[in-house]
Amino acid sequence: MPKKSLERFDVAVVSSNPAALVAAWECARIGLRVVVLELPDSPLCETQSNAGGIVGALCADLGVSTTAHTPEPGTENIYGIPANPFSVAVRDVLGWRGAWRIYLDRLMPIMSVGNERSLLRLVRRRLGARALRLLVQPRLVSDLGLTGDVDVVDLIPGLGEATTRVGSLTLGVIEMMAADPTVVQAVTVDDGMQALWAALRERLDYFAVTRHGVTEVAVTAGKPADDVMVTFTATDGRSTALTAGSLLATREMTEEFSTHLLPTGIVGIHNRAPSLSAAIVASRQVAAQVRQALLSHAEKPPVGPVDLGG
Repeated sequence: MPKKSLERFDVAVVSSNPAALVAAWECARIGLRVVVLELPDSPLCETQSNAGGIVGALCADLGVSTTAHTPEPGTENIYGIPANPFSVAVRDVLGWRGAWRIYLDRLMPIMSVGNERSLLRLVRRRLGARALRLLVQPRLVSDLGLTGDVDVVDLIPGLGEATTRVGSLTLGVIEMMAADPTVVQAVTVDDGMQALWAALRERLDYFAVTRHGVTEVAVTAGKPADDVMVTFTATDGRSTALTAGSLLATREMTEEFSTHLLPTGIVGIHNRAPSLSAAIVASRQVAAQVRQALLSHAEKPPVGPVDLGG
């Protein structure tokens, strides 16, 4: 008897954090056949996000209610990086001496700070060690649970470029505010992150996306133009295999492959994306790359690996 062919999908998503589900939705809504293999990932932990416009727009699209928190005039900041060095909020923490130290950021020589990817090094260099320790790091811990360093591009997209243009970190915050006032807002999902997950899964069901709860996933790479074979163990213990033209998977999974064996269409989605707003932006970029690769090219080029923050 002929061997039964494996079920084929355009895109397989191996993850269950909100960013991965956004990417799956972006692919499904334009007609790609998508399967989501939901691992018990560590979800994005924060229920509040800085770049309020991004998270707010997504939630509005999904019908999820949010509350936007607009800071008092003069106290605007992005994860503790102040727009106004002499605000009462800054002086209450650092005093006048600390406020003047932050102001020196505007007098320093213009430099290509946009190339600096370390948030901690950038803040320490431009605003000083005390501002880093007393203003920025407490916010990273309280808002995101981050105790170590983080990539500026992942956490605050556009800040490095804005800072390079104006030659100052605090003026960079002001420039971002001028382009989009919501970047200094905090948005809270009223019913918590579970409401966001539920809404995303409802949209995936609407677009007939196949979803499986899984405990284990293995990926077999073929030649660069081949599909990827994905074998998974479902929560009921059954083992199943399928093929996909493109794979959105965790960064850890993509790192199991050497560069020359990287399967076609691999895209890395990091479980520890530092903020939902950054992850949403990155996931949509990933989805756009996948669509272009699968719809515009007869021979699919590799996509990625692309990391959704972290």
